[in-house]
Amino acid sequence: METNPPTPDCECPDAPPQLGVGLTGNVHNKVSVLLIDDDEDDYFLTSELIADIHGERFTLDWASTYEAGVAAICGHTHDLYLLDYRLGAKTGIDLLREVHEHGCSGPVILLTGQGQGRTDLEALNAGADDYLEKAGLTSAMLERAMRYALVQHRAATELERKVNARTEELARVNEALRDASRRKDEFLSTLGHELRNPLAPILNGLEIMRLAADNPAIIARQRDRLERQVNQLTRLVEDLLDVSRITTGKLRLNHEPITLSEVIETAIEISRPNIEKANVELEVTLPPESVHLSADRVRLTQVFSNLLNNAAKYTESGGRITLLGYVESGHVTVRVRDTGVGIPPELIPQIFELFTQVNQTLNRSQGGLGVGLALVRRLVELHKGTVSARSEGPGTGAEFTVVLPISEVADPH
Repeated sequence: METNPPTPDCECPDAPPQLGVGLTGNVHNKVSVLLIDDDEDDYFLTSELIADIHGERFTLDWASTYEAGVAAICGHTHDLYLLDYRLGAKTGIDLLREVHEHGCSGPVILLTGQGQGRTDLEALNAGADDYLEKAGLTSAMLERAMRYALVQHRAATELERKVNARTEELARVNEALRDASRRKDEFLSTLGHELRNPLAPILNGLEIMRLAADNPAIIARQRDRLERQVNQLTRLVEDLLDVSRITTGKLRLNHEPITLSEVIETAIEISRPNIEKANVELEVTLPPESVHLSADRVRLTQVFSNLLNNAAKYTESGGRITLLGYVESGHVTVRVRDTGVGIPPELIPQIFELFTQVNQTLNRSQGGLGVGLALVRRLVELHKGTVSARSEGPGTGAEFTVVLPISEVADPH
């Protein structure tokens, strides 16, 4: 057992002599104890009690003032603190409360004389781990109390860590739920907007056809207009059905042997009206050899038409879309790159989530429910592939990369 020489003016946070270890983790594997007491005789008595403890080495330091005690506990200078009840004009209870107000803690045992009334309850309520009366105190009693205080504090610290971790986790979950609710509200608002858009022209067209029943030219124009609006409503309903299939896990594939080129050609054919309407250039480069896939022809075509339509939607007139495909390590990679508005970096992790839209105002002006990329990700995953997005930020364009496994199935033709 080692004790340090009495240092009644010790400012423990600065440099207490030869601190021990325990919770603070010093290399000597000792438990460092600090006595906070304004009476030097008590220091020597405590030293003698600790000297008689066998089996584990303790080091004892001494802080003789209230202020030094507060600084030591808040500075975590020792593994355990023995705190006297009487500290000049103040008490150990005052010190515990002040330490608590500073957000500090440590294993503390309050020492007091006899006849202190309800001091034991006050001490425990103020944050002490144990309470001992000096009269009749033995080394065995002190050792037992110190070991209990250390174990108790470790357990309380671990519990606090777990509670804080759980609280942070719940806060993240709550934030995610609030974000999902917000995005769902935005989706429903967009849905209402999109459903109203074709309904007004349909009603107007029907009224015009009623009034011009004897004018074939007007009837023909209005019929074409109604057909376009009904087709738009049909696409909206299909989007809603796809959302339902995604959220309920009922999206299913019909696999068959196909080639990459025929899927891309069909996707381009579907997307060409939107590409031409946006007045953007499309450049396509595919492997010269046939790339065979086992896939759902309709759904895989939907993947690439969605990516092309998305690129056309967010690329200004005169811009460019490039589609590049190549084979590597048993997989085919298809990159769809545009020179459009780009994606803010903070939205990249969310871009494939349902109800997430890069630009709410632009989406409303361009039309659509903003579920296309969520559908792309789910369809690619069902094909045992991956899809990712990359953008340097607003105004730099975006690139979507789809990687799919190549099939060994022979050419279907």
